[in-house]
Amino acid sequence: MAAEAVLVHDIAPPHPRYTQLTQMAADVARRTQGRLTIAINPGGEVLYPGQASLDAVRSGRVPLTFVNSAFLQSVDPDLGFLNLPFTITDELMARPGVAQGVLGLVRSYVEPRGLKALAMMRGADTLFIFRNRQVRAPDDLRGLKIRVAGPGVYQDIVRSLGAQPVIFPAIEMGAALARGAMDGIITSPGGWGKNVQEAPRGSLVPGLLFYTYFLIADKAWFDARPAAGQSALAEAARATVTDAWGEMQADDARLVAELVARGASQSVVQADALAPWRARTEGVTRAFAAAHPEVMRRFRSVVGAE
Repeated sequence: MAAEAVLVHDIAPPHPRYTQLTQMAADVARRTQGRLTIAINPGGEVLYPGQASLDAVRSGRVPLTFVNSAFLQSVDPDLGFLNLPFTITDELMARPGVAQGVLGLVRSYVEPRGLKALAMMRGADTLFIFRNRQVRAPDDLRGLKIRVAGPGVYQDIVRSLGAQPVIFPAIEMGAALARGAMDGIITSPGGWGKNVQEAPRGSLVPGLLFYTYFLIADKAWFDARPAAGQSALAEAARATVTDAWGEMQADDARLVAELVARGASQSVVQADALAPWRARTEGVTRAFAAAHPEVMRRFRSVVGAE
């Protein structure tokens, strides 16, 4: 019998990551010959932004979500390793087997909590966006209110730079900036594209705060699928999401180039100027590693650092 699975998320079109969602849904339908279909945000509305999407899966209201890894810390605080500064990078994830290894590590933490991690998505090497300032050094952020996507390590990073983190879902951040609830926003190139008129100045500090998203399923729901459906969903997620990291990196570079061509401005902190940023944020990583030594040991093993 045919089945439809609802997938909730807060990656609204025309964000470039939305392409991966639709490609995955199409691939699942193709692999199952229509016996399993995925309904992405039915009605076209973001009903469960951020933490709410993960809560909807954990409560059994929906079977699937793509969720920013900041919110996985509510499942297990050890998963904050995903969000540490200068930890997840494009260079690291380009190495064979690393993405699957990190996904397997996350899976080992969420499965005992009744969840299944099926894919790891490149969210973005995020940007600071402002109305009228560029960021070149950590002190440029001192005293500012900066939007972050979620709680935990993201907040710690912003505090280490002398700024005040404020949490807003992506669907609310443009209006919040307009009314003065924040001075600037940390977001993806896709998020910048939706808010570029209000915040035309972007600044990239490569690797400082890297977004990842995970496809999380209700494990009981997944385990109840026929074997063919389980395989189709897992393989479609791997092929169109986890293995498409480089494609998503190129999409973001293309989008930023388009925004700059239309009049936005972007500054990029070059590799030889990252030392002050690393120095200011190294306490975040040190404190996390002291509190969560086992997951850091396992992560280093996955990436071949020990």
